[in-house]
Amino acid sequence: MTYTFRFKPEIEAHIIDQAKVKETDIMKYLARLIITAFMAAMFGGLAGCAPANYTKGMKHYKPDDAAAAVRDLKPLAEQGNPEAQFNLSSLYYQGVGVPQDYREAVQWMRKAAEQGHLFAQVTLGSLYVEGLHNVIEKDPSQALMWFILAAGQGDMEAMELRDAIAERMTPTQIAEAQRLAREFKPQNIHTKSLQAFKALGEQGDAVAQFKVGLIYYFGQGIPRDYLESLNWFKKAARKGHLLAQYNAGYMHEKGEGTPQDYVEAAKYYRQAAERGNQMSQYNLGYMYEKGLGVNRDEVQALMWYSLAAIQGETKAKAARDRVTVWMTPAQIDEAQRRAREFKTVGR
Repeated sequence: MTYTFRFKPEIEAHIIDQAKVKETDIMKYLARLIITAFMAAMFGGLAGCAPANYTKGMKHYKPDDAAAAVRDLKPLAEQGNPEAQFNLSSLYYQGVGVPQDYREAVQWMRKAAEQGHLFAQVTLGSLYVEGLHNVIEKDPSQALMWFILAAGQGDMEAMELRDAIAERMTPTQIAEAQRLAREFKPQNIHTKSLQAFKALGEQGDAVAQFKVGLIYYFGQGIPRDYLESLNWFKKAARKGHLLAQYNAGYMHEKGEGTPQDYVEAAKYYRQAAERGNQMSQYNLGYMYEKGLGVNRDEVQALMWYSLAAIQGETKAKAARDRVTVWMTPAQIDEAQRRAREFKTVGR
């Protein structure tokens, strides 16, 4: 019988959960926002060349609860979310929910722009046109660079701004802006994270090793590489990282980054199952039920199913009820006894 894994891997579930949290927080916050035009004075120096209805990149928020808005945005901005960085910059610029701080505003706007945020790039270019309160000096080459980058994303109004400012610049200034644009490299948050986590992982940090494995598994900012992913998960697993043990088991079971190997899969599942991971307990139970990588043993199967079911795993509950149909009362009693006496490793 072909073994079919019936769960999404913990790696995927973990990433999706993180993304949902971020998206939920942002959408919850955005729902309370009133979007208005950013300070028109920022385009004072481009009067006559910027479209009259141009508000992209200059939007800001006036939330009903400014302090809550900042609390919602700041952790997301610090995690590298460019939309949150852009919005937080606007609040600092206005002094809404926080003391007005142009330097802080520019810092967050630049972080968003460097990640390729279109409106942040246009806004930053606009600031370089006029300068900003001893924080940004007028610099037409910097302004044109940011307009070139934004225009490169296909924004028609950014193209108009690019062309309008270029008409006022010298050939030398234009050449400098073009050079800066050519050399610009977007700061992908995953690429930066990979470098940081790798450095920690090389020093033996299991959490960092696990996160490097995730980045390689999903190809976040880099080509997907299952072999590298599995290698990092194994490093973290050897350090006792629970989810890394599960993920290593899953990848061996699926043949991702390695030839399919049920024996190795069962080994890693067991490590996580003995420490209480309910999905590993369910998977190990299934492997005992079907004899995959281990000798077929219905008592062991029922024990692991029961342990996972106690933790609320619904599929384990169904599996537990299924196998008891053909098991003898003595086998069921023995499995239940083992489950009662089971002690999670490390507790």
